[in-house]
Amino acid sequence: MWFAVSAQVPENVESHNGLYILETIVVDGDTIPIVTLRPTSISANRKKRSKRYQRKRNKIFRNVVKTYPYAKVAGELITEYNHNLAELETQAERDAYLDQCEEDLKAEFDGDLRKMTMSQGKVLIKLIDRETGRTSYELIKDLKSGFTAFMWQGVAKLFGNDLKSNYDPENNETDEIIEEIVQLIETGQVPVEVREVKTKAASEVLSNKSKRLERKIKRQKKKAARKNG
Repeated sequence: MWFAVSAQVPENVESHNGLYILETIVVDGDTIPIVTLRPTSISANRKKRSKRYQRKRNKIFRNVVKTYPYAKVAGELITEYNHNLAELETQAERDAYLDQCEEDLKAEFDGDLRKMTMSQGKVLIKLIDRETGRTSYELIKDLKSGFTAFMWQGVAKLFGNDLKSNYDPENNETDEIIEEIVQLIETGQVPVEVREVKTKAASEVLSNKSKRLERKIKRQKKKAARKNG
């Protein structure tokens, strides 16, 4: 089912040209969309935090605003790589595609990563973990051999961070602060720049995503028309 929606974007949808693809269930002949909204929290005023905490939060705030746009693009690309990978039939095809994905990711982000500070690199890895819903190490291990995952692990340690560290806002103070700031971004309370893809390869990957969603929308429109006809 497809809808034009505004305000908070549900978690379990894909979007295309302002339309959102929703999961649905049929109850007594009626098709009902299933919408999972991002969690939000409302709390009473907290006691004044220490100056140390405020300095820490201010620094994390700057780093999240800086790196969030990169994490969004990286998350979209990696998710789309997984979709494409699932369509390949042989191990040889998958290996060749994974090699190309690695090169494309390096070309898309290498220049930006070299300009980031160590603390920005740490936040970026956490945000990518958040976007993909899994640890960065596990995700890349799925995409590539253990050796390449180990290589990416080494890159992360250049930032002073371990890719095996989970994003855990419930039990980690730094991650809790990051999550609070991301919620402000995603509800429109904190503006961030949009990071457009730079390379032709990345553009083609996201273009394929749009085409896939177009096909999905058309299928669902035809299904709805048959039902209503």
